[in-house]
Amino acid sequence: MTTYQIYELSARAVMSYAAEQNGIYTFALNRSATEHCKVPGAKHEQDSCAMFHQLMYQLHGEGWRERSDEKVTAISDVLFYMDFAGIFDRRGTGRTQQARREKARDMFRPEGITLDFGSGPCRYVAFERSASMSRQSRLSFIRADLYEPMRQRIMLNMELGRCQLSKLYAYNGLMFSSGTRVDGIRIDKPHRVIVIDNPTKRVERTPVITLREDREPGTFYRADTLEDLDITCFDGVGLISKEYAQVVDKACCSSHTHTSFQIRMPYIKGMLHQVDFKDFLKRSGTQTIVDIWGKAHPVRSVDIILTRSQFKAYGWLRENGMTWEDYWDAFRDYNHALYITNLSKTEPEKLVELNYQFLSTLSIQPEEFRPADLPEGWDHSPEDDPRQWLTKATETAYYNFRANEAYQQEYFRRGLSQPRESRANIMARVLEKNPKFIREPIYTEQLDGQARKILRGYAVGRLLVPGDNRFLSGDLLELLRQLIAPRVFQLPGERDFCNQVMGDFFAEDSFFAPGAAYDHEDSCTLLRNPHIARNEELQLSVYPEGDALRQHYMGHLTDVVMVSADSLAAERLGGADYDGDLIKTIADPILNRCVKRNYDYEVHQQLSNNANLPLLKIPSLSAPKSDANDWQARFQTVENTFAARIGQICNAALDRSVIAYNDHADPEERKRCRRDLEALAIYSGLEIDAAKTGVRPNLDEFLRRKSVKRTPFLQYKYLVERAEERRRAWYEPTHRERLD
Repeated sequence: MTTYQIYELSARAVMSYAAEQNGIYTFALNRSATEHCKVPGAKHEQDSCAMFHQLMYQLHGEGWRERSDEKVTAISDVLFYMDFAGIFDRRGTGRTQQARREKARDMFRPEGITLDFGSGPCRYVAFERSASMSRQSRLSFIRADLYEPMRQRIMLNMELGRCQLSKLYAYNGLMFSSGTRVDGIRIDKPHRVIVIDNPTKRVERTPVITLREDREPGTFYRADTLEDLDITCFDGVGLISKEYAQVVDKACCSSHTHTSFQIRMPYIKGMLHQVDFKDFLKRSGTQTIVDIWGKAHPVRSVDIILTRSQFKAYGWLRENGMTWEDYWDAFRDYNHALYITNLSKTEPEKLVELNYQFLSTLSIQPEEFRPADLPEGWDHSPEDDPRQWLTKATETAYYNFRANEAYQQEYFRRGLSQPRESRANIMARVLEKNPKFIREPIYTEQLDGQARKILRGYAVGRLLVPGDNRFLSGDLLELLRQLIAPRVFQLPGERDFCNQVMGDFFAEDSFFAPGAAYDHEDSCTLLRNPHIARNEELQLSVYPEGDALRQHYMGHLTDVVMVSADSLAAERLGGADYDGDLIKTIADPILNRCVKRNYDYEVHQQLSNNANLPLLKIPSLSAPKSDANDWQARFQTVENTFAARIGQICNAALDRSVIAYNDHADPEERKRCRRDLEALAIYSGLEIDAAKTGVRPNLDEFLRRKSVKRTPFLQYKYLVERAEERRRAWYEPTHRERLD
């Protein structure tokens, strides 16, 4: 993939060159000072994305074309990233911290900052950021003369006054998502892409633990209650026809091997799963699909069905008096395109990695983790031991890379399925000719590297267990059912098919994961990062066999796990949605036995939501409205939404989980730590959502007041990871600060 040279500068370093006059800070750095502000050790590059394409079109005209596998340096003095780490994510009240915030504010003034990247001094102004950039406290700055034309390109000529500025930042920032541009597929053809409304469902009287807003901004109080939950059934997921999926995949990857696509277009994001909805609707007698504007589209002409949650500019289009057709006119005018940011895997997984977050909440016994009589090193495969324990798959994988020559041969011969001129394919063909070549350094070094990787992960709590990673999705048969148009007159075959569809409801408390390559029992555990509290552990039954409709229309989606809205699976998994969130599907019998204890399964004999621990509900907060053209409002939005505290929240949670889930700890202390964990799990969701809501939770209670000791494991983990990191830059936290 093409990469672009994009410099990353430290805001703290730039601030050290600030000049103050009449209470206002100005920034004018010469070439040497600008060079000194570049973050040492940073890659200073990013993969291709829509923003860089638009910038190149603005600079060089619509005839410019990107060449594959090149490094583009043409915009290195046009756009850069400013790292504001430590400026907004600390609630310090000291003079130094206050001065940093004032300097950061003045960087947002219309006059901007002056830097010299080698081609002379230029003025740069604060620009856009994606949600992930926000979580990393990074903001792009652009050359001042390009600010307005680039905003027009990004916003498709829409003009916004007062709006939810944090959402505007987040959705404009979608242009920064790295991905593959797909040209020549006529995605703007009339009727090809349509938007339909999102179905919703109400789940009544659900036991929840949530947070409610208190009087002070960013503060909340806990509420344990029963709530009626309104669920968006297909939040972030849509469909792509079988025929058009082939066109897109071939244009993107030269062959049709993928069935799920994570996409980006202006104000559009989410997943598209290949489903033959044209055949489905033909069999039901449905000839048209009505979009959210009330316009009917012939099924034969439709290739992509988006749900309203995937189209972020619906309200803003209406405010500007624009239509769906106007969207595509601007799309063509500015040479936008479809971008693919992730794809389904082509080879199924048999093992999935768990980290220490999952292990810290399990209700597990020592003998289940690793029996005391096992050897510290193996002279035979752990598979030879008939017992089951949690670390068995990890130890087996390590043994295989170290001592199992049959496995090693099979590992390299998988390369036969790769392109013929690839390194993996060449190495596989050499072994086919002469298996003894496996003792050559080119093979032994790769095997050694894999074994060392497993060992390093094992040391810091990363274990391999049977299972896989999949895209989370709602029940796509239910989405198809929503598309069937009611008809007074139907042919007998159409009536029979509709009756079959209407009677085929998703199996209760189950998940549908076609094409699983791992062995499993009658249920599996679903987990998602970040994982903080035991309430976020979810176990569902493996979907029963014999569902011919789902198998026919969705059986090829081998990288997707489908759940019913009634199970509240997405809500339990940290407020996940279906726009590309990856879920771990765990088949390990030991881990499943541990999670099943949450349900009091011996008593209830079911895996229903109500039999599980109370749901941790992330409150829905509405982003405040601000003037999109007011630099002070833009600064305040950035200040309120830059957050890099997910790691701190997870660490504070781990310190408490050691006590909360320890049967031998003091009962009152266990209860307090468990309540803290449940609150921290909800706060982590609020922290992630802050980029869109503009509401940044006050976490001083957990991150500033140390009521719980740091666990020795985390201190050890820091030592291990820090030993492999680069030398600290002068403005980064010290090693001692990290340990604290």
